[in-house]
Amino acid sequence: MRVGARRTFRRAIVAWLVTPAALVAQRGAPAQDSVRLTLEESLSRATRLSTAVLLASDSLRVSGARVLQAYGGYLPAVSTGGGAVLAQGEALLASTALQATDTRFHAASYDLSTALNAFNGFRDRAALKSARFLRDASTFSLEQARQRISFDVLQAYFQVVLDHRLADVARANLELSRVRQAQLEGQVAAGTRAPPDLLRQRAQTAADEATVIDFDARAQTDIVGLVRRLRLEPTRDYIVTDPPLDTAMLVESQLDIATLARQALVARPDLHAAESRAAAADAAIAVATGLYLPRLVLGADFIVAGRVFDWERQSGVNLLTTDQRPLDTQLGRQGLGVFSVGLSWAVFDRFETQFEVERARADARQSALAAEDTRLQVLGDVRQAIDQYRAAVQTLRASESGLASAQEAFDAVSGRFDVGLDTYIDVQAAQTALTQARAQREDAVINLVLQRDVLGFVTGRVVTAR
Repeated sequence: MRVGARRTFRRAIVAWLVTPAALVAQRGAPAQDSVRLTLEESLSRATRLSTAVLLASDSLRVSGARVLQAYGGYLPAVSTGGGAVLAQGEALLASTALQATDTRFHAASYDLSTALNAFNGFRDRAALKSARFLRDASTFSLEQARQRISFDVLQAYFQVVLDHRLADVARANLELSRVRQAQLEGQVAAGTRAPPDLLRQRAQTAADEATVIDFDARAQTDIVGLVRRLRLEPTRDYIVTDPPLDTAMLVESQLDIATLARQALVARPDLHAAESRAAAADAAIAVATGLYLPRLVLGADFIVAGRVFDWERQSGVNLLTTDQRPLDTQLGRQGLGVFSVGLSWAVFDRFETQFEVERARADARQSALAAEDTRLQVLGDVRQAIDQYRAAVQTLRASESGLASAQEAFDAVSGRFDVGLDTYIDVQAAQTALTQARAQREDAVINLVLQRDVLGFVTGRVVTAR
């Protein structure tokens, strides 16, 4: 009985160490209507349909329309209009006659007007320059939104992956507890073990079952967070596919801070967006100061009108003594052209222009400060990402060393426990230490993968699936 139980326990240890695929299968078969999510599909959907990307796309369209509006400032404005009237009554026409005139007539007219800003203090040129910079800022902001949501989804996705791996560790630990419990039950029945050891093991097995349930629940909670970022229906069932993990470490030459800082300053879209907004704010100063200068407007109007009298009588006498042309021929043959030149200059505008200039200058200073702060933040992000990656490498190495030591200790204590040289407390402590070492290694692996992506993110590279 004791030899058979020992062999069963050994087989459980080997299965735990060499068959991780079996542990994954224990998560349960997915439902037929479950949606399977992969890392590549998640990143692709996030960069197309996330709220931040859609809002940034709308801002880019608006900024493009603003540039078109600024170009329109160089073009003449054109408008047209028309009208018709039918009038009847006495004393309708201005006249020096002392007797009222009874008249009815119908009339029609149309006009075409245009105006061109010949000079407005160079405000059109400054407005166009500002609009272009704002469009560039919107373009960079859209790219930054895509990078941010990609990295956010990547973090959320790998959090679910880590939950899965920790749940597998907990299941393996539960399986060991169940095998030891079966071993102790046989030994207690045979009278070779004391009942308190069995009772302790039963309590530990129940605690291990609760741990597995907790990790499964945590994974479902994190899946909901991932689904929310992807703007998917949260009431459906989703299966997150674990991607292959590339734990190859970067060489030291790839962690040179000067090189990475230069890459970040060239590629970071948030920095370019801040610099473009600062340049647009500088151009806005010229827009405001243009109010100090005069404005010259050239205008042209062409008016065509016609009128036909049905009658015009005064004291019963018909005043219409000549034939009248039809209304349509009048509209086609007669017109009035007016050309105008308008010059305006606000000699005193109650300090409104001064206020606009000071506000534009303040906005420009604030934008310049924001751009400089962004540049410093970029450099700080690079330094922090390098330090965190190096720490992640050291943590992974330490966790692998700790796992190897914990495994050796567990094997030694388990062998001594099987022959009665160690107590149940000793073997349980060794199992707990081994489980913690495995969990720490899984966390260190995921952290190393993420920290390498952090390096790519802070240097402006787009996060993609492996």
